[in-house]
Amino acid sequence: MKKLMMLSAAILALQAVPALAEQGAPPKDGKRGGPEKFFEMQDLDKDGTISEAEFLENAKSRFAKMDADKDGKLTREELSAHHEAKKKKFKERHGEKLKEKAGEIVTPAPDVVKPVTE
Repeated sequence: MKKLMMLSAAILALQAVPALAEQGAPPKDGKRGGPEKFFEMQDLDKDGTISEAEFLENAKSRFAKMDADKDGKLTREELSAHHEAKKKKFKERHGEKLKEKAGEIVTPAPDVVKPVTE
C-alpha cells in the first residue's frame, strides 16, 4: 500500500504542470480554479469528501494515460512522450495568444520606430 501511495504522489507531482495547461484560458476574474477545481475533479461521487479510493482512482487514470504500451510500467520515454504531447496541445490552444502577447511586448508602435540613418 505504501508503494501505491508513493507512486500516486509521484504521478500527481509529475502531472502538476500539464494539468494547469489543460484548464484552458483563465476566467475573466483571473482565477484558474485552484483548490476548489482540484477538489471538484477528485470528488468522483460528489459527496463533499475525497476518499482514498477516489484519490487513487484519479491517479490510476493518469497513470493509464501515460503508460503507452500498457505494460503497467512507465519508462522515461513514455513520460517524455506524454509531456511533449501535453506541451503540443497547450501550444495549439494558446499559441496565437502567446504570439500576440509576445508581439505586444517586443514590437513597438509604428509611430515610435524611426529609421536609422548613418
